[in-house]
Amino acid sequence: MLVEWVADWTELLADAARTDDDAWSCVRRLCRRGRAISRFVQLWTNPDDRGAAGQLAAAERFAWPLPHRSMDPADLMHHILTWENQHPEG
Repeated sequence: MLVEWVADWTELLADAARTDDDAWSCVRRLCRRGRAISRFVQLWTNPDDRGAAGQLAAAERFAWPLPHRSMDPADLMHHILTWENQHPEG
């Protein structure tokens, strides 16, 4: 799911970029964001690591709401990526 999300956004960003350098810069930022989202989901699924997940969310300035409860990792990933699609970074 995350790989498809990154690939879809990569295509959109690359098409919209003015130069190859701009495109690569956008893709690098997108990949970093994807890795951070993946790490957040991984941390959140372990109740003992939720504090670390919250710190990661703050450090990465994730704007989506943190879950209030345990969630299936796939459901959590879907929820986050849906939010990201509805609120793309400026």
